[in-house]
Amino acid sequence: MDQHTQLKKEAQITLKNVEDENRINERELKQDLRSLKVSKKEQEVRHQEYLNALTKEKNKQQTKLRHDFERISNEIHQKYKHKMELLRKEMDDKRKNQIKMIQEKKDLAIKELTTKHAKKYAEIKNYYTEITATNLDIIIQLKDTLALDRKEDADTRRKKSD
Repeated sequence: MDQHTQLKKEAQITLKNVEDENRINERELKQDLRSLKVSKKEQEVRHQEYLNALTKEKNKQQTKLRHDFERISNEIHQKYKHKMELLRKEMDDKRKNQIKMIQEKKDLAIKELTTKHAKKYAEIKNYYTEITATNLDIIIQLKDTLALDRKEDADTRRKKSD
């Protein structure tokens, strides 16, 4: 029995040693698992931070691009606004010149018409003045003739009554 007890004792000691080794291995495995979980969590945090940094950088680039495009858009807008003002001024000057030319033509036509009408009026006035003068001459002649005829008629009557 001593041997049996000795074997049992040795088996128990071996079992105890194996249990201790298993506990040590289990503890080491748990520590390894915990360190892996911590490492995984750290990697996730670093990954999230990296993603956040990338997102932040992308947003900065988008904002910069937006500002650049807005600036370019404003420059183009100002450029074409200036061109539009110049074109509008040029067209306005052209329109004013055309109006001035039309006004000058109109004034010249009015002056020519006024001159023509004044000339025609003078011709008509002279024509009627001549007619009036001729008619007055005829009337004076007829009066003189009538006066002579009356005088002759009176002389004839006097001679007849004498």
